[in-house]
Amino acid sequence: MSVLNADRSQLDVAVVGGSIAGLATAIRFSQLGHRVAVFEKKAMHQEAYKRLCTHFMQPNGVPLLAGLGLAHLREPAWSVTTKAVFVTPGGLIEGPGSYLPEQPDSYALNLERRVLDPAMRAAAREQGVLFFTGVTVEGIEEGDAGWTLETHGETGPRQFETQLVVAADGRVSPLAKELGNPTESHPNERACLFGYFSGVAAPVGNRSIFIMHEGDLACVYPLVGGRTLLVLFADKSRVADWRGQEDRLRQFMNYFDELPEAPSMSEAEPLSELLGYSDYPSLVRQPVLNSVPFVGDAALSLDPMSGVGCGFALSSADLLASSFADRSLAKADLKVGLDDYRQRYAEVIGPHIQGICADAVISKKEAFRRKMFKTISDSPELSRKYLAITGRLLAPDEFNQDLMRAMLTRSAR
Repeated sequence: MSVLNADRSQLDVAVVGGSIAGLATAIRFSQLGHRVAVFEKKAMHQEAYKRLCTHFMQPNGVPLLAGLGLAHLREPAWSVTTKAVFVTPGGLIEGPGSYLPEQPDSYALNLERRVLDPAMRAAAREQGVLFFTGVTVEGIEEGDAGWTLETHGETGPRQFETQLVVAADGRVSPLAKELGNPTESHPNERACLFGYFSGVAAPVGNRSIFIMHEGDLACVYPLVGGRTLLVLFADKSRVADWRGQEDRLRQFMNYFDELPEAPSMSEAEPLSELLGYSDYPSLVRQPVLNSVPFVGDAALSLDPMSGVGCGFALSSADLLASSFADRSLAKADLKVGLDDYRQRYAEVIGPHIQGICADAVISKKEAFRRKMFKTISDSPELSRKYLAITGRLLAPDEFNQDLMRAMLTRSAR
């Protein structure tokens, strides 16, 4: 990785955080001709990757890989091209072809982080991005000429001057705390458990299956190499007594085996311990605070059941860079560019937040859910739009209006 020799170094863009959103931001701004550095507090080895991720990249994020120099990750050697199938209380929701008929290449990807993360770091290095890993940003101050960052790493304290600071420092986001970007927290009533398995038959067409069961969501993701990722988003009370790794694994596999719509677990062999979390509220922050843009989880960390983490990370980075495609980082342009990013973010990502937060609170109105999903599954058009909205390719308002009209028509019969 590149290292600067000077004690006081001049940058154009300083990206704080070296995960997906930070790397994508760094690559895009470097492509625009800026001198960019990424500051990552973890001392990361070459193959390091985020483990707490279920790897399902919604189709809204997939096309953005090409602009980062990562189009090859869509090939079968690296990922599984897939599409969601929903088993709901009201019937099956699926459709032929891609997510959108007018976009025949619009598919989701089961792309593992052990593949994506190293590939993104390699792409950033090739683009000329500077890396500082094992380095914390301990102070940040804005002046007339831009920002000064005080950092500390293995070689001691260093100071950097930059015109733009991008907060990509994750869900906890120390920069949000230091700069005063308030965190809006929304409850999540589900816990999550997931693990990797061999011996599980891949669904037809490498579809990813999402099975709704008593307020839970059980997911089956086919992966490269004939492996399978099983994920359970369950009411916290259901898994509260699953104690110890051995008992949790047994209960977990029994849960899937008792679902008639899931593949058989008779030949399943675990390839990993079960991972997950017991409490993961959705966190929402402003995409811009004063003159600092926030991207990825630093701006928005939603219920992982929605599967939007990777897609929104890439999307927010793309929206920010696109806002500066024809602008400099001079003070006047900087303000206009950040205002543009704020507006783009509100238009593209903002409409999905409310619905995802609402889904994290388990509905007790099962009769209404059954009626709603019956209405969707009986209509090819509504099914298509439901898949598009879950893939974040369609704004919620359009789908909700069509759904309400269809339900009212059904009730009037």
